[in-house]
Amino acid sequence: MMLPWRLHKVRLRAGAFLTWLVVGFVLALLIVAVAPLAIGLHTYVVRSGSMTPTIRTGDLVITRAISPSEASIGEIVVFKDPEGSGRLYTHRVRAVHERNGRFWFVTRGDANTGFERWSVPADGKLGAVVFRIPALGFAIAPIASGPGRLLLIVLPALLLCVTGLRRIWAADEEAEQVSERRGERRRGRPRIAQPASQ
Repeated sequence: MMLPWRLHKVRLRAGAFLTWLVVGFVLALLIVAVAPLAIGLHTYVVRSGSMTPTIRTGDLVITRAISPSEASIGEIVVFKDPEGSGRLYTHRVRAVHERNGRFWFVTRGDANTGFERWSVPADGKLGAVVFRIPALGFAIAPIASGPGRLLLIVLPALLLCVTGLRRIWAADEEAEQVSERRGERRRGRPRIAQPASQ
C-alpha cells in the first residue's frame, strides 16, 4: 500500500512532467514555425484546398523571397490577392511575362478551374514555396490567433506557478507529516522512571 504522502509526491511529479511535456510541445511548434524566419524564410498555413493534392488544407508551407524575374512556369508561389482583399494565395505559375517594368503573372490552384491575373513591379518580391510540412498548420493556426498568443504566454506561466505552489505545499505537508511521526514516536516510548531526589 502506498502511503498518502508518497502518492502525493507521485502526483506532483506526474503534474510537473505533463507541464513540461505541454511546454515542450508548444516550444517545438514555435521553433518549427519561427526558425525559418532566422534564415530569411517565411511560414504560412494553407487555409484552402485550392492546391490539392500537392498542398492540402492545414499544411505549413515554407517560402523564400524571390524577385519576379526568378519565378518560372510550374513553380508554386505565394502572393497577395490581386483583388485587394489582403489574403495570401499559394498557387502555381502558369505564365509570366515582363512588360513596362512589371512582371505579369497568370496563376491557378491545381484544384481550381479559374485563373488569377496579377502583376508585380520588377523590383518587387513574392514567395516561392521551398518546403511543406503536412498538417502542421492545424496545430500552429490556433496559436497564431490573438487568443492563441495570449494563451501561449498565460497558460505556461500558470502551469509553472501551479507546479511551484504544489511543490511548496508538498514540502510543508511532508514536513508536517514528519513532525507528526516524530511526535508519535515520542509518545509511544515507555517512560524511564527518574530517581527521586532526596
